[in-house]
Amino acid sequence: MNAPTTYEFGANKNYKIMSEIINDSTNVANNATSMNNSNDVLLNYIGRIITLAMLQKKGYKIGRLAGNRTFDEKIVKAKKKSLKETGLLVPAIIVEAEKAIAEGLKVVDFETEEPVTDENAKYYVVLVDANHRYKAHLQLLKEEERYDGEFSFMLPLQDISVAKMLSEINIATNPWKTADYGKGAAMMLKEELPLLTAINSLTEKGYSIESASMWLTFEKKITKAVLANAISGTIADSLRDDKDIDRGLKLLQAAKKSFSEDFLKKRLIPDWIITKQKKFEDGKSAFIKKMCNFLAGIGRETADVIEKSKGSRGGDTKETIVNRMLNNLWEEYGS
Repeated sequence: MNAPTTYEFGANKNYKIMSEIINDSTNVANNATSMNNSNDVLLNYIGRIITLAMLQKKGYKIGRLAGNRTFDEKIVKAKKKSLKETGLLVPAIIVEAEKAIAEGLKVVDFETEEPVTDENAKYYVVLVDANHRYKAHLQLLKEEERYDGEFSFMLPLQDISVAKMLSEINIATNPWKTADYGKGAAMMLKEELPLLTAINSLTEKGYSIESASMWLTFEKKITKAVLANAISGTIADSLRDDKDIDRGLKLLQAAKKSFSEDFLKKRLIPDWIITKQKKFEDGKSAFIKKMCNFLAGIGRETADVIEKSKGSRGGDTKETIVNRMLNNLWEEYGS
């Protein structure tokens, strides 16, 4: 095997980058034997490419963080196509399961979903990224007889928390989808936050973070930035403020009696409600009762006209038209 190449990373630390061909079975076998015969812990392989065969030879299994991104089969399908055409271009990042569990994170076996415990954590490494790629790799192994691709991993070059690592990888460099931010925060936090739970229940259905925040807090105070900070351990006061959840859900349920949920996932209706609430003088409880009755009483036929309204170039926007129609109905309801 070729001698390892040495490079400098970070604070003048030297790490060895294995100049091996990943698909060379001889090299894989030699490296696997080296890992078995060595007293070095896995952390001594920082900076080196470690193949799945090497990990399995050493007795390691692959785990993932419970609650990390919901698998998107479209992405898995795309990854399968890529792996067949070009193979794995960059290694996946892994950490020892013991490290993740010590930080209070829940780990499950990647394939069986069985919880990884303190007792068997020493036999697991955990994927911090590339979950879709690894799932695609496993599916190809089962489905394609001619697929002989190898999957490779690396340990992170910097010793930081898994939470910070996840935040940097999945937010700064590979942006998450809307629902992933709340799930990531819920996965990392050790305390229960009712507002976060409620937001996740809406974003999983396709609500934007902005609209979910408006329905549940009557403000736009819960943002991607707030959730990203929570993933790193900084919890904003706004994320602990759950006093308006029940009121917001009552309004949403009332609105569903007239409007389609797809329309309610957008910010138009909650934004209009917030504007009316700020001008209401008889208190929030009275407002919620009146608004619930109003929304439920609009009826599907009228709501359908509102939903299908369209803005025009050089004329009124859709938002302006929707607000005008709702304002007229609200005035008629209050008279």
